[in-house]
Amino acid sequence: MKKLAILCMYFMALAACAPRATPTASSTPLPTIPPPTATQTPAFPLGAWHEMFYHEPSRRIILVNGGPESGKAASDPLELWTWNGSKWSLLSADLHGPRWRNFGSIAYNSNRDTLILYGGLTSEQDYADTWEWNGKICTRFTVEGPGTREGAGMTYDSSRDRVVLFGGAQNGKMINDTWEWDGTSWTNISSEGPDARFPAGFTYNPLEKQVLLFGGHAFDGQSFTTYGDTWTWNGASWTQVSATGPSARDGARTVFVSTIGQVLLFGGAEIAGNVTNLNDTWVWDGTQWKRMDIAGPPARAHAALAFHDALDMVLMTGGSNGPGVILKDTWAWNGQIWACKDGC
Repeated sequence: MKKLAILCMYFMALAACAPRATPTASSTPLPTIPPPTATQTPAFPLGAWHEMFYHEPSRRIILVNGGPESGKAASDPLELWTWNGSKWSLLSADLHGPRWRNFGSIAYNSNRDTLILYGGLTSEQDYADTWEWNGKICTRFTVEGPGTREGAGMTYDSSRDRVVLFGGAQNGKMINDTWEWDGTSWTNISSEGPDARFPAGFTYNPLEKQVLLFGGHAFDGQSFTTYGDTWTWNGASWTQVSATGPSARDGARTVFVSTIGQVLLFGGAEIAGNVTNLNDTWVWDGTQWKRMDIAGPPARAHAALAFHDALDMVLMTGGSNGPGVILKDTWAWNGQIWACKDGC
């Protein structure tokens, strides 16, 4: 349980092509999931650490399941769920693919239409594995990389064709290194930049050709620190941006919205003695933050956020808004208003 110290403290406070290395796991086609009967219909999972991405070939949002851990066996496979515009359904649960884990990091390589998964943990195991999923098969790579890591920020830099990973925690210690994945190997690019932390908002802005990092938290065994700083990564170095914006918070999520050419940020939690969950909506234009004067979904931290290119909307689901309260409602933002789509 020691390896879950940071994870537990956080929730207490809140109350898977290009040339490949030799894979060690199965790269056979994903098993076909039989049509469910009325009594077998899988329930959409509660989640405070789901991740989502837009899968261009299928023109759908795909969700990678996360916590909570209760009820999951160590042998349970990672699940992929898909959104058809009105409801969620189970897409795959590959018994030969990655195991379920919490606080794993994902990115979607739009050049190769590939999902990359790195790290994460459960109460029994820390992960340092690299997986790719190309829409049909899961492949594990036998390469050295950032080491065991949970809660690291990860995104795809389309201009440089690299997946960028920053920070997270390793064996209970916060890290501030920056790594890149080129589809074959990991490279440690930098150990300078933002303070060590679990990044909160971590997104690539293709217009500015920069990775944007906002906020996050650090835990040193005695104190819990939240950040309200904004940083950009240009592929060589980090730059702190002097800009007034959202308050210091953890668990805020960001996504690039191509229809407006800006990064959207939603929610998170202010943690300073008491915990205040937030439901504010902000946009980053590459220079400054602007708060949107709109009503938002219920306040929450660590929701999953993705932009649905085919429907021109931001989709959000899950998160936590209180001690032991895990959400599974789904909301959409069309550039003007938030509207509930499921589970409200």
